[in-house]
Amino acid sequence: MSRIITERLVLRPFTSDDIECIYAIFSDRELNRFLPWFPLASLSEAEAFLHQHLEGDYCFALCLKEDESR
Repeated sequence: MSRIITERLVLRPFTSDDIECIYAIFSDRELNRFLPWFPLASLSEAEAFLHQHLEGDYCFALCLKEDESR
């Protein structure tokens, strides 16, 4: 998979560098209330979630171009 770069955004494959962000999003109970999985409880669960659900041909991290390194 390669990156898709626009004027303001970068769409890129998820990497292990994204685990803290994945945890921040998917551990929030209110945000995940209607999703078919339980909120994540740890960074190790976030890593497993990355490998089980976010690695693939159709999953991209969406980053603002100026924040891509975060």
